[in-house]
Formats: sequence, structure tokens, C-alpha cells
Amino acid sequence: MKQKFIKKQKGITLVALVVTIVVLLILAGITIMYTMGDNNIFKKAQEAKNKTEEAIKNEQEYMNSIDNMVNEYINKTVNGEISMPTDEPIENIKSDWSTIEKIAKEIAKDDTITSETEEVKVILDGKRYIIKPGDIFEVEYEGEVKRVRVLGFKHDDLVNTGAYGGNHSKASISFEFLDFVTGSTYKSMNGSNTNSGGWAATQMRKDLNGYSNENAAQNGAIGGLGANLNNKSYIKQAKKKYIGTYNDANSVTRCNDYLWLLASSEIISSGYQNGTYGVTITSEGSQYKYYQSETDAWDASSIGRQKRPSSSDSTDWWWLRSPGYNYSKGFCSVGIGGSVGHYDDAIRTYGVAPGFCI
Repeated sequence: MKQKFIKKQKGITLVALVVTIVVLLILAGITIMYTMGDNNIFKKAQEAKNKTEEAIKNEQEYMNSIDNMVNEYINKTVNGEISMPTDEPIENIKSDWSTIEKIAKEIAKDDTITSETEEVKVILDGKRYIIKPGDIFEVEYEGEVKRVRVLGFKHDDLVNTGAYGGNHSKASISFEFLDFVTGSTYKSMNGSNTNSGGWAATQMRKDLNGYSNENAAQNGAIGGLGANLNNKSYIKQAKKKYIGTYNDANSVTRCNDYLWLLASSEIISSGYQNGTYGVTITSEGSQYKYYQSETDAWDASSIGRQKRPSSSDSTDWWWLRSPGYNYSKGFCSVGIGGSVGHYDDAIRTYGVAPGFCI
């Protein structure tokens, strides 16, 4: 029994040895393949090293090129070859109408700007201009400096849609006179007490624009009182709504003007009853962005609606193009305190504070 046990133990040891040798041979083969083959581990390591070094070199060359570009740009800026965009105070351009027109052309091309835009930033000739509704500019009339105020952007419809180049339906910037254009020389709306035909038929419209009759629409330079403005060549003709019959809300139509008086609905958003604007029967255009911030009631005083013959004078009455809702003889006006609930005879004389577009 003892001899049989010894033979069985030797057989098991021999098999284990053979298996061990086979495993070692396999492992040796795998090791030789990864260390000596075409894609051996040492070759892979060398390739990874080379790629890393090449990436580091390329990155350094790129950073050097960026550094050179920055230094070159800084040097050109210091030497005056390149102008960095800077904010241009409104005071520096308030009477430069050539620059204002260039800004208007840039506004025309920007589709993100609408009648509700509260601020416009334009980069022009290396300078950044910032314009907002309510900003004050200056224009000369017969040698006198008059203040004009920005009403808003892209509010009024253009007669000439190619005015800025391309095809643009809206005027870029709308302004209003803050000082009366004729100073303390006040004017009547008509030669008689009538509002027949509305704004389009008034003597005031003819006098402002130089029109010879009710339906005239000049295609050339502005005439009349407008011919005495030093920015007349930049003013764009706009389509303006008006009430043709004072007590008919369905009589609203349009006329084309370079200079126009504001309507009640362009200043206020309410009136003596629903659907009216002050004492005007219906709308003649929507409220300008500037006047949206003037929240005083239509029949209350409002500093933001006050105007005067010149900046040094006291406030006074000024005409609107809107006829009174129940009065065939006159037009609406804004009072000394800035309330809009007034109308008076067309032959009365009040201040003239027209609007215009650039």
C-alpha cells in the first residue's frame, strides 16, 4: 500500500510541472511580443514622448505668436495707428449733425434696435457713441441755438426707404424741439378758426415745410421755416398720421412731412374717456419712448412735457397737430405746466415745437 501512494504523488507533480512550464512559455512569448515586436512597448513609449514634445513646441509657438500680435497692436495704438473704441460723451456731438447722421445709418442696419430700445451704442471711427431717449442735442435756427430732444428710435415710417442706403422702412432717430423753433414769435395753426381737413390742411404745416398746398410732398430739400435750420440736409421725410375730421375716429389718414407737430397720442396714452388721448377722439400714432417715462396723467402738470421759447425763458403753451374731439374750430395744445387737456381756436398763437427725423 505504501508504494502505490508514492507513485501517485510523483504523477501529480509531473503534470503540475508541465503545466507550469507551458504557462511560463506563454508568458515569455507575450513579453517578447510586447518588448520586441513592431508595436512593442518601448516604441509606443517613444512615440508618446515625441508627440508630447511636439505638442509642447506647437503650443509655445502659438503663445509666442499671440504675444507678438498683442505687442504689435499695443504699439500701433500708442503710436496712433489704431484707435481703441472709447465712450464719446453726448456733449461732444450734440451739434455735430454730420456725425449724428452717420450714427443714424448704423442704427438703420441694426435689426435689434426697435421703437422700444432704451439705449443705443454705436462704434464709429474708433469711438463708441451712446444715445438714449431724452438726450439733448442742438440745432441752429437763423443763427440761434435751439435744444432738441431724442424721442426714440425706429418709430416713424420713412417716405424714402433708401435714405440710409439699402432698404429701411423706419427713420433711425426721432427728435422734437425743446425750445420753440421761432422763439417768442408764436404762430397760428390756421388763418381762420377751423380744423377742417386736420393737420394736412393747416397753414402751419405749409409754413414749416414750404408746401404750396394741402397735398404737396416735397421730394427735394426742406422749405419754409425748415429751410432756416442748419441740419436741414440731414432731415428725413416721414409719414405722419392725422385726424381728418375732428369728431370722426375713422377719418385718420397720412401725410408726408419733414417737420411736423406732435400728436396727443404720441405724448400720452389716455384721455377723457376710453379710446381717446387727452381731448382728441383717437390715436394719430403711438407714444414715443421718451414720453413713456412721463407717467403724469394727461390732464396733470408734467415737467417732462414743458417747453419754452428758449432755454432761458419761462415755459409756455405749444401746439399739437390733433384737433379737439368736439370742437370744429381748433386744435389741441400743451399748457404752461405740461398738461395735455387743452384745445383752442386755430387763429390763436402758441409756441411751435416741431418734430423731425434723422
